Amino acid sequence: MDFKLVNRLLGKLTMAVSAVLLIPLLAAFYADREHIWIFAFSLIVCVTVASFLNLYSSKRSRQRLRVREAIAVVGCGWLLVCLLGSIPYLLFNPADPLAAVFESVSGFTTTGVTTALSFNDFPPSILVWRCLTHWTGGIGVIMLFIIIMPQMNGGTSYLFNAELPGAVAERTLPKIKASAALILFIYLLMTWVEIGLLMLAGLPFYQAFNLALATMATGGFSYYHDSLISFHNVAVEIISIMFMLLSSMNFSLYYKVWRGDWESVKQDTEHRYYIALILLSTVLICGDLYMHDYLGFWQSLRHSFFQSVSIASTTGFASDDFNNWPSFSRYLLLMLMFVGGCSGSTAGGIKISRMVILLKAGWAELLRTLHPNIVYSVKMGKRDIDPVIVGNITRFFFLYIFVFMILSVLISISGISVLESFGIVAACMSSVGPAFGIVGPTSTYANLPDWARFISVVAMLLGRLEIFTLLAIMRPDFWREKQNW
Repeated sequence: MDFKLVNRLLGKLTMAVSAVLLIPLLAAFYADREHIWIFAFSLIVCVTVASFLNLYSSKRSRQRLRVREAIAVVGCGWLLVCLLGSIPYLLFNPADPLAAVFESVSGFTTTGVTTALSFNDFPPSILVWRCLTHWTGGIGVIMLFIIIMPQMNGGTSYLFNAELPGAVAERTLPKIKASAALILFIYLLMTWVEIGLLMLAGLPFYQAFNLALATMATGGFSYYHDSLISFHNVAVEIISIMFMLLSSMNFSLYYKVWRGDWESVKQDTEHRYYIALILLSTVLICGDLYMHDYLGFWQSLRHSFFQSVSIASTTGFASDDFNNWPSFSRYLLLMLMFVGGCSGSTAGGIKISRMVILLKAGWAELLRTLHPNIVYSVKMGKRDIDPVIVGNITRFFFLYIFVFMILSVLISISGISVLESFGIVAACMSSVGPAFGIVGPTSTYANLPDWARFISVVAMLLGRLEIFTLLAIMRPDFWREKQNW
């Protein structure tokens, strides 16, 4: 393990966080000057940490970034950023350190939940910081870091794939830095387009800014504690649906569209499976709501489509309190939490591509059982999937479900019911946010015991890092200098 190289890269990442802190500092200067000291002190802490890391780092301009150092940078980088991001919350409310960490992790992992009873408890500068943690977490802290990091050989591709997870992560351009920069440009452009559309729909700039950042990150931080319900604006819901869909599909598709490569877009089957799943869920939930006389037909269609998109994209917005919906509809939403969005997007969850490959692999095994001599390959579109990738996906799925069960049991120790425990862990691991029962769409995590909030933080980090990275850096032999990787 080259600790000096890891320190060097973590130092640069910390400086990037310092740069982001300048924005809420300016917001505090204009909106609530009594809180300027919070962000000034946070900025000083970040710069001090970055200086300390650079002091014990390598000064060579070009170095080889091996996979082990890349894993350390991703895992430790996320933990470091979440801890630094909690400083403003801690200074604002020093009585509850766990809540400060919870808010920071919820923002950066794009889970989008809070332990505050009301967002009115936060001053404008803190709310701006919440939005920014969401937005930077959506594009990926490491993705932003790749753009500014020095030239490296080797494991940079691991950093890229860690921020655009899925079965078959794809670069938009041959060079990783160019791909990261292009994805950031698309992300920025779509954010500003959404802000403009929301303002045309009647929202003031600050609300449009907050909602656009949360939507593009598929996060779910809202201006109100009951999400979009308080807006009572169908146009806002339509705009949100459109950008939730766009941000939960593979960003490489947008580059191909801009380049005019429609053939590649047609060959991409993942987004078709994704849209088909959303439409199927909409039809089933709409029928369930209508048959139970919960809503009229058009209202059932409106809210079922919105919630299907919101949960499948792991954004977690709500246009209606689905906590009161019939059991069948709630179970469908729970299953959508697990599936998540497309590879190479800002969405969480297991990912559509993995689920499709798992289903096809299961079908292939069934055929081999019936016809032992058959030769059957798993395909995604017209592309054969390497059996090694299929094996990796199978192991990931097993570990995901295993971790989900363990965390659900741990949360239930605090006295929370089984269904609510399942919902909380599924919502946190998939970065959806709201679940059922005491943490429904019109509630917050404020009423959870400290133990349940701690497990929720662990679930958010495990889900965002897709389990393996966080578990890898927790192994003692990972840090041994002579260990071969």
